[in-house]
Amino acid sequence: MRKFQVFVEFESGQQISFTTKSDIRKDMFRQTIDGKDCIVTDDHYVLNIEKIKAIKLRKINRNTA
Repeated sequence: MRKFQVFVEFESGQQISFTTKSDIRKDMFRQTIDGKDCIVTDDHYVLNIEKIKAIKLRKINRNTA
């Protein structure tokens, strides 16, 4: 199973990075929560799309994860 390193920068300037099993570029990870469009990963990370300034995704080798 592939893993992905996700780097997110929010409009507030806050930056986070995390590792997940989900390819968050796919539409199947998008949900509407409280009327807002969000990305929900298999690892239970919830990201509000309206507040994201930039997002980068990098595939990680199985051996390095």
